[in-house]
Amino acid sequence: MKRWGMFLIIVMILSIVPAGTISFVNAATYVPIPEIQGYSDSSPYEGQTVITTGVVTAVAPKGFFIQNGTGPWTGIYVYTGSAPSVQVGDLVEVRGYVKEYYGLTEISVNPTYGDYVKVLGTAPVPEPVILPTGNVSQEQWESVLVKVVGVTVVDPDLGYGEWLVDDGSGPVRIDDLIYRYTPEYGQKFDYIIGPVYYSYGNFKIEPRGPEDIKEYIPEIKIAELNVDKSLIKGVAAPISVLIKNDGTFSENITLIIYANDEVLLNTTLVLDPGMNYSTTVTWAPSFSGEALIKAEIVGYDEKYVPVTVYENPNTVAYTLVLYYNRQYVKYREEFDQLYEQFTSMIEALQEYGVNLTPIQRDISRIQSNFEEINSLYQRYESLLGYEARGYYIPIMIPLRKATFLTENTIKLLKEINPILNSTLSQVKTMYEQQNVTQVTENITVSVPKIVRVLIDSGHNQYYNADKMSGLINRIENELNWTVDVNYGMLTYEKLKDYDILIITNPRTDITDEEAQAIKQWVKGGGGLFILGDWYKYVYHRSLNKITEEFGIKFNDDELMDDEINDGKPYYPFVGEYNLEHPAMKFLDETWKMYYNGDTLDVSGDAVWLIRGYDSSYAVDQTGKVTKEKGSKPIVAAAVEVGEGRIVAYGSSKAISDSYQGNYISTNWLFIKGVLLWLAGEI
Repeated sequence: MKRWGMFLIIVMILSIVPAGTISFVNAATYVPIPEIQGYSDSSPYEGQTVITTGVVTAVAPKGFFIQNGTGPWTGIYVYTGSAPSVQVGDLVEVRGYVKEYYGLTEISVNPTYGDYVKVLGTAPVPEPVILPTGNVSQEQWESVLVKVVGVTVVDPDLGYGEWLVDDGSGPVRIDDLIYRYTPEYGQKFDYIIGPVYYSYGNFKIEPRGPEDIKEYIPEIKIAELNVDKSLIKGVAAPISVLIKNDGTFSENITLIIYANDEVLLNTTLVLDPGMNYSTTVTWAPSFSGEALIKAEIVGYDEKYVPVTVYENPNTVAYTLVLYYNRQYVKYREEFDQLYEQFTSMIEALQEYGVNLTPIQRDISRIQSNFEEINSLYQRYESLLGYEARGYYIPIMIPLRKATFLTENTIKLLKEINPILNSTLSQVKTMYEQQNVTQVTENITVSVPKIVRVLIDSGHNQYYNADKMSGLINRIENELNWTVDVNYGMLTYEKLKDYDILIITNPRTDITDEEAQAIKQWVKGGGGLFILGDWYKYVYHRSLNKITEEFGIKFNDDELMDDEINDGKPYYPFVGEYNLEHPAMKFLDETWKMYYNGDTLDVSGDAVWLIRGYDSSYAVDQTGKVTKEKGSKPIVAAAVEVGEGRIVAYGSSKAISDSYQGNYISTNWLFIKGVLLWLAGEI
């Protein structure tokens, strides 16, 4: 009766509550952490929402690790997308979506979908599992708190804050997801503790703070081992060692200093409590290359310093003087012929009144290089007296500069001389046809402009010049422009010789100095085409160093479209264009382009060029919608800056050869208009 009574009450309540006020929430299943991990490489709950509990063992910038118990399969990473509001030792209940994020099993918490992290109280943090280093890199220890003991640094810098330690059983990586530590080669540690993380194809231990890394400090120790890390072959270098006894007993010790396997010192002495002992030996390397300096207190401690031995500069300089002199003589003969043709044609074109303004920059550069080459070589000849005294470096420097400058100027002459020759032939024919011998206002001719494009591959870009053969071929063959690739730093001196700079999304920072050089170059007339990527990869802070000042901001998000796409929302098409802008002259509203990247915000003088369709929107790395459907997020924008111009585009993939060339082929009409506008051709 009680059951029937309760049923009738529920029926009566439902009968008087409007249907629109009732909503049902999808239930999530409680699953223990080991079952979520699935005792295998991937979770059987992938793609499902679960509820679980555990103790917080570590807190990372955008998530945290929890464990329920100790041992294999007991840990999991909880991704929150921003700084989590939990502490180590919190007992938490987590509701979230199970993902395999590039091999890492994680629970992704997105409050938009009802996910949450609830602190239930506190609990003891599980003791770390002690493992040999060679056993850490196993799926069962993923996100579990572990401890390795008695380890030695075998590689202090794997890049990206990672380093390698080994206890003799095999190496394991130490990473800086939570805490950064800079070790030395050969350094020893009593222990290292942290949860096991997985990213970029590797398992790694993530120490949580200085308390998780205990350096090995023997009582009898090598306090200092000092030697210059750059040595010269045949030149004696000092190696100094300081040893200490921090114990309470006198010790009879043996100190040995090595350079590779060569013993430089082997001495035995008594070291009293609190006593310091220092000594210095010298070593004159008989070879060039890498070497290892080692100091060892037998049975107690050892230290290492890797050094590089270089060839004696004078020996190298002597060889280079001979080499560069041969190269200079070879180049100079060709250079003189090309320069004579150049000056002769310039004079003839000036007599005909031809407008040389489009290539005046190149003319001035070649003339300036000619004067500098002669000056450098005269400097070299004036220093030949140093040769008798064995000082070859002062002689080599101006000769080397003259040689390289001659080679580079030959390249310029080979570009400009055919243009001058073609223009001269054209103007002669015109004068012959009109049967005139003097300059007349009825005949006006200008030389065509040489447009030079520089593609930056100097910032570890994924979409670098090697992945842009389709773009480069189109620029060279359709636009008849020249293309070079940058592999070093971007400086104003380098940029001033180019009309257009293309920067795809960098993976290493564009420095403040580089950003200032780029902005200076743009203001002086340069054309910058700068491109981003989707939120996982976009280096928006580095890109915005350049563009935000001028009203264009790259966002840390991704354009999505559930309706107009190439099979997935994150492969949207774009096709709404600002056809009033001259850069869009080759497009119409029927043209669709492949897109994969972030969105932009514009302000000030910047204007939009391309927007997503009404059905498009944008999300950030947590899945949160940052730009709603109907907002038509901007993905390309343009702005005029001083004498120069900037176009920003949210997709570096769009100018690459990706997806069987579909990206560059559908984007080329847009890119072509952009390049012509940046070059001042339209």
